[in-house]
Order: sequence, then C-alpha cells, then structure tokens
Amino acid sequence: MGEGRRIRWVDTTRGICMMAILLFHAENYYAGSEIIPYALYVDNALLTFFFISGYLFVPPGKPFSLRRKLMGVVRGMALPYFLFTTAIAFPKAFVHADTSLSDALTLVLTGHASWFIAALMVAEGLFGGLLWLTRGRLLPLGGSCALAFAVVALLCRHLGEPWAACNLWCWQNACICLPLLFFGHACRRSGRWFCRFHRPRFLLLLAVLMAGFKWLIHATGLLLTLEPIHVSSFAVLLADGVLGALLLTGIARHLPALPLVQFTGRHSLYYYFICGGVPLLASRAFAWAGLPYSGHYLPVVPLFLVVYAAATAIVAGIVRAEQALRHKR
Repeated sequence: MGEGRRIRWVDTTRGICMMAILLFHAENYYAGSEIIPYALYVDNALLTFFFISGYLFVPPGKPFSLRRKLMGVVRGMALPYFLFTTAIAFPKAFVHADTSLSDALTLVLTGHASWFIAALMVAEGLFGGLLWLTRGRLLPLGGSCALAFAVVALLCRHLGEPWAACNLWCWQNACICLPLLFFGHACRRSGRWFCRFHRPRFLLLLAVLMAGFKWLIHATGLLLTLEPIHVSSFAVLLADGVLGALLLTGIARHLPALPLVQFTGRHSLYYYFICGGVPLLASRAFAWAGLPYSGHYLPVVPLFLVVYAAATAIVAGIVRAEQALRHKR
C-alpha cells in the first residue's frame, strides 16, 4: 500500500511483533538460552505476520493478479533477502568460528539464512497460486490451505529428521503457516465480522482465553517452535496463532498513534535481517563492560533498549539511503 494510505493498526501490530522477536534474540544471546519461554509469545509474533500478509494480500476493490503478486514478492522480499543475507554472510563467517563462508553462502542459497523471510515468500507464492486456482472462492481456498497444513504436519510428526532435511526454502514452515494467511484474507473479506472481535468486550474475552491457553501450554510443556519445527500439537499451534492474531490486532486498533512502533512495523523486514547480529554484538558489549547475565531479568531491560535503539538507527540509515537512491532515479 502507498505510504499515504497505510493502515495504522497494521503497522502498529507489525511493530509490536518485531519488538517481541528482538527481545527473544536479545535474551538468547545474553543468557545463552531463552528466558521467557518461546511458546508464550514468539510463535504468536511470527504467526501474526502471516495473518497480516493474508489480510493485505488482495486490496479491496482491486482484481487479483498472480503475476503482479509474484513480482511483488520478488521485489519486496526475494531481492532484499539475497542482498542482506549475502552481505551478512561475510561478518557471520568471521564472528562464528564454526561457520565457514561457504557454509554461510549455502544457507543463503537454500533459504535458511533467514528462515522466516524464506517461509513468508514461499507461503505468499503458494497462497497466490491457490487463490488463482480457486478463483478466490473461500471454501476451496480454505480447504486447500488446511490440506497442505495437515499433510505437512502429519509428515513432520511421523518422519522426523529425514523429513526435516527436505525443507528446502522452508516450504514446510510455509505450509504450516498457510491457514494463517487464509484467515487473514478471510477477515479482510468479511469486514464487519472481523471488526466485531476488536470491540472491548470481545477483546477482554480474547485476553482471558489467551491467558488460559498460555497457562495450559506452559503447564503441559507443549513445544510450539516453528524453526526448526518442534511442535507437540499442530492443532494447538494453529488455535494459538488465530487467538494471538485476533488479540494483537485488536489491541493495536485501540492504541494511539505510536510513531516509533509504526516505523518499526513499516520496516519490519529490515529489522528482521539484523535481529540476530545486533543482539549478539550488544550482549557481547554488555559482557565486556562487566555486565554479564547473572540469572536476574532486570539487566535484560537495558540490553533490549540498547538493541532496539541500535537496530532502529541502522534501519533508519538504510531507509534514508533507499530514499536517496530513489530520488537519484
């Protein structure tokens, strides 16, 4: 969508989700492992991105064009993916002693240098193809997405490691997330039905349901890891993703204008490319300054603020450079 016609709550939702992903990486590099369990918020942040992609997939009043959509995926995600991951491969090979440059470039070519971007690209391509084949009819479209989800979920559960080795360009992750794209697309087409879930009383109900759901997930120790795919219950993952998407978008609708969060949401793709490197360097800087992780959560707060500020400064520089190039053209 054009800069002047952006949907504010969409950018706000993306910004909140991106901040959650930055927090997760900051915790991992600082403490050596996650502190807040992954299943309590990370899967929701990632799956909500797929929901929003489905919501924005076909702008209202415009006919769907598979060719235009695929070209948009190439320009908007594939080109940045290759540019950023190739550029990052060199410092990554230098920083990680166990990763050679050839290994890093192999990850780029197989789509595993940034699994989330690769899965989102493949998911949008698959969803676009299904949308074209079904001519936009919701029942066959939803059935196709559900079938792809069910088949991949069953194979992941029963074949294990041999099946995981076939996950070129993270197509399995993409199929698992297809129902979220469909749900977002259906919500956009339903209009008023979707807005009803964002009324205060429904949001309160969603929040209570989500809290109970998360308690159940944590109490039973369910795994909901999307990469590598370690999911105890794919049905729970799907239900958790739907509830999380409705709750996060509803909260974002009721928030006032938050320019910094909206900036993060508008440029979440760039943030994602650096969401590993910046937390890694920041955590090492904290350790060098005599502030290593000591088992208490309090030092994570200033670390996250440093990570967020540094990532924002880098992204702002990238955006300015991108704008300067456009003006020259």
